[in-house]
Amino acid sequence: MMNWVRSGSVALLALAIASAAAPLTVQTARASTSEAAQPKRPDFRNVAVSAGVQHIAEWAVHSGDHKGLPFIVVDKLNATAVAFDANGRLLRSTPVLLGMGVGDTFEPGVLQMDMYATKPHQRITPAGRFYADEDRNDKGERVLWVDYDAGIALHKLSPKKTKQQRHTRIASPDPAQHRITYGCINVPPAFYDQVVHPNFRAKGGFVYVLPDSAPVKAVFKSYDVVERRLSAAEQTGPAGAGSNKTQRF
Repeated sequence: MMNWVRSGSVALLALAIASAAAPLTVQTARASTSEAAQPKRPDFRNVAVSAGVQHIAEWAVHSGDHKGLPFIVVDKLNATAVAFDANGRLLRSTPVLLGMGVGDTFEPGVLQMDMYATKPHQRITPAGRFYADEDRNDKGERVLWVDYDAGIALHKLSPKKTKQQRHTRIASPDPAQHRITYGCINVPPAFYDQVVHPNFRAKGGFVYVLPDSAPVKAVFKSYDVVERRLSAAEQTGPAGAGSNKTQRF
């Protein structure tokens, strides 16, 4: 009898413990599901960026378009570049120099021309999404190749003072003054050495060059993250309703 009572008591005690622990297990599972459902967002670190930069950074991180690699968003209209690490955390923003021509695609035949034979309006910095890899140029200088076939690279501003006054132009608050290169993206040496080289030297990354006139979403086939989240919420309905419905992003 004593053995039976003990065994029964142990069984009841085990059942009580299991019952008490069950809600905690459910709550933990719900919390994990909730955390997993949270969309990935870039960390702008309270740094003000343009609407175009914010849109592309939000989309690149939310969709995973940057493939877990560092990326840079070049805003031609504002003559700036904003760098993010592989996790989407803003590293630094910098003024840049760009191609003197206004446009997003090269005219037919331009890429076959000698660079110095091109006309000013043909010297553009093309818009688009580019896988960028660090390597050496023909002078042995370390550069980040944006569009290798077109000869477009992101590289340090030369220390040489020329009649183009590039050092004065890159410090100007007027974006129009930053249009002076043959198409390459010039950045301050410190930005290249402290941001670009450490983050891109191992596996490369992506450079998103915003367009001058073409619609951003058309160029990148991107979407507005906030609108996508609202749309998903509307389709799901109130909390708990339609929770098993698969959302296709």
